[in-house]
Amino acid sequence: MALLTRAIVIASTLAAVALGLWPLQAQPALAAALAATFVAVALLARFLPAAATALVLAFGYITYGVTRLVAGPQVAGMPFFLAAFAGLALGLASWTRWTARAPWKIPLAWWGTTVALTWPYVAARELQFSLSPSLAAGPVVTSAALQMSLALWMDRLLAEPDHTRTFRDDGLPLRSWHLPLMLSALVTAGAALYQRGIDLAWLSGEPWYSLGRATGLMGDANPMGVATALWAPITVAVFATSIISTFFGVALSLPLWIAAWVSGARTTLLLFGAGAAALLLLMTHALGWSRRTVLMAGAGSVVLLLGAVLLLAQRADPSTPLGRLIGALPKTSIGDVVYELFWNRDGYGTAAAAAIGEHPLMGVGIGRFTGLSTSYAQRALGRAIPADNAQNLWRHTLAEQGLIGLLPILWLTGLTVIAVFAGRVAGVDLVLRVMVCGLGCGLIVGYPVQDPAIAVTLATLVSAVARQRPQR
Repeated sequence: MALLTRAIVIASTLAAVALGLWPLQAQPALAAALAATFVAVALLARFLPAAATALVLAFGYITYGVTRLVAGPQVAGMPFFLAAFAGLALGLASWTRWTARAPWKIPLAWWGTTVALTWPYVAARELQFSLSPSLAAGPVVTSAALQMSLALWMDRLLAEPDHTRTFRDDGLPLRSWHLPLMLSALVTAGAALYQRGIDLAWLSGEPWYSLGRATGLMGDANPMGVATALWAPITVAVFATSIISTFFGVALSLPLWIAAWVSGARTTLLLFGAGAAALLLLMTHALGWSRRTVLMAGAGSVVLLLGAVLLLAQRADPSTPLGRLIGALPKTSIGDVVYELFWNRDGYGTAAAAAIGEHPLMGVGIGRFTGLSTSYAQRALGRAIPADNAQNLWRHTLAEQGLIGLLPILWLTGLTVIAVFAGRVAGVDLVLRVMVCGLGCGLIVGYPVQDPAIAVTLATLVSAVARQRPQR
């Protein structure tokens, strides 16, 4: 069974890559570039896994901007990073068995196999069972390729010691992933600061220019804000080995925090809070404070942060995360605020509920809800809304893949929660746990993992936390 499911996932991933290239027959140079990216990374990962990993992750947050600089805006939207990551996942993967340690192996295999078996029918239905080149199945193919690649990637990162080829047996070493992603985040943060301070239209476009929101080199302000807010406290923790290096880490983190703020992404508010909590815990642990003192300091920090939010709320620029949050919330009552923030989400939560009600077991099909959200909202609310995701990871999964697709995601979520609260850790390990919690809270009110780079980041952080060796 392990061999069969593994073969199904790998074959289905290759088929998704092939079908993704099929509509580009009229642009042979572009199709060849994407295919070459996939094949080259897969071969490099097979023979030089560490180099391939560093290369792909280093382009995580800058692929759009680099492609736009080299080939122009028409080509920048092509999924070059997804092609590279799929090649990396397949190049590192075992072709005969699932290698993840228990208890991660079964839900990862379930997740990957479910996607592998269901997406071909959904794509064929979108193409009206025709082999003529068409972009109609594009969202289905890209979503399926990303999720299957993530399952293979996590399976490799969580491999049993005797199966590990890329990473050391004593856990996921920081040098294999933190430097490439950190450098990528710093570069995109620098681009965001240039956009905000000098030319907002540079490597960007609408609607971000009109909204006054910086996109960095990611082409989208929301994932850019998540990436930079996520890496700011981790950067401090990585360099917190001495007083001098700590100051250096703080200096590096400042442009990341500023870039997250000028992105205007509301999810960054949760990551700002998580980052503040992580650095407070890091500092108090280094100083040897007692648990009671830490709790008192944390409570005082929360009061100060809430006071600052209330003080700045009325003066916040509409393009900032706080200003956008205040502008989006109803002013009628606390109940209406809670309903809008955690359920309705501008109508997307209601649209997702309608989709789930119609297709509770199998969903509307992987990659299809975003396109269908407008029609479901029109039916449920009597008004049209722009196409978007369900604003919640688990709700979006349930709407697209039904209960069968949601169960392995719930299983992986439970394992992540257990890993986060298992034993005691310090330093970078502690900060990683807190930031995984912060990103998890962000997934309750958003769906940033729709961006491949953020999805890869989440999968990597979860794997790093799961491989930690906590003290009792």
